[in-house]
Amino acid sequence: MESRLLNERISLLKDWKQGEPLDEILYGALSSLHDFVNHRFNEQIQEIRGESLAINKVPVIKTAVYKGEDANKQVYLRPVSTELSAGAENYLTTVFAECDYPTIQGLLGQSFNAEIKGSSGIKRMQVALRYSSAHLRSLELLYHTYTANGLPWATVNATYFYKFLDVYSLSDYDVGEVESVEIDFDPHEKYISYDKILLWNIEPIKTIVASCEAKPAFDTLVYEHVLWGLNLDKHQYLVCPIGEEFRCFRRGSTMCVRTYKKHLDELQMLRIIEGEDLSNPLYLPLISNQKKEGLINSLANGRHLPTRGEAERLIRSCNSGIDIKLADMKVLPYTKKNFSNYKYIDYNYFVEANRFLSDRKLLLFTFESDMQKLWVYEAMFYVLSELQLYFYEYRVVGELK
Repeated sequence: MESRLLNERISLLKDWKQGEPLDEILYGALSSLHDFVNHRFNEQIQEIRGESLAINKVPVIKTAVYKGEDANKQVYLRPVSTELSAGAENYLTTVFAECDYPTIQGLLGQSFNAEIKGSSGIKRMQVALRYSSAHLRSLELLYHTYTANGLPWATVNATYFYKFLDVYSLSDYDVGEVESVEIDFDPHEKYISYDKILLWNIEPIKTIVASCEAKPAFDTLVYEHVLWGLNLDKHQYLVCPIGEEFRCFRRGSTMCVRTYKKHLDELQMLRIIEGEDLSNPLYLPLISNQKKEGLINSLANGRHLPTRGEAERLIRSCNSGIDIKLADMKVLPYTKKNFSNYKYIDYNYFVEANRFLSDRKLLLFTFESDMQKLWVYEAMFYVLSELQLYFYEYRVVGELK
């Protein structure tokens, strides 16, 4: 309509000199509009290119075992849990069991005589063991933090996690503040330690929001938080779950967090510390979930064929710290009898497996190793967890030959 009226007005002009100012006005208006649109487009392109992910690769999680109470002297590593399991019912202490997986399973099913010395006296009682709930809670928090940040879960090499056991009494006790615990673990006494600490390169921190700007998005506002004081060149950071959806991105040397419901003044985060400070000797060496990347891995990206060659490639890519070899693999129908014959994966019990089919077949991996069995089982289950995440259409189980 407007275009037709404009053309009619122009056609009525008898003197073409009168049309020159009109041409200049139209040209100027359209040129300004073009320049404005082009400028805004370039601004959007620069903003999008400037926003890179805060995490460009899967964080490498490293764990080690330290002997003594001065583990806080480690600059590079931090205790997995500082509170241990003090809040658990009838909790007494946490011990480190330097024995193989079957032996630990036997210890978990027994009770032991113990003498508890406290501020108000000494008491003898029966105690039992269970996996350290504090350590497993820390591992579970890490998983949920991965999920909240939109990262794929990278199975942690949890070999050392399942050597730490909580000691709890089988009856109520009142000795005041516990000063010491002596337990009769005979004949396994030589495997039990009270002074070992589990360390990893993760540190919980609280970050202050330097600035927050509300920006329009469709019919609502989003809040863009600029975080203060993060060393993005040396460490990696994960935002702990905040009860709503958020998105992390990096703009230059600054990390930003975008929320969709509320403005935040501070954030709880996990800092994955890069580098190694091994000036203080470790009781057990560093192990990690870092993969061995090679040409075959890159060519196989996106393929999930349950072939022996593909399984061996994935197993070799896992730096489990233990030399285990694949002896055999086969697909079995899923039955309760078949499933009960093999040790299923009990690591990472908290991983959500909604995409797993309930009636999927069993994929049985048989491993062999020339090394002593002290660490083999935990390393085997770490590898099985990786295989389970990879061959998700099967229920992965394993056995040691």
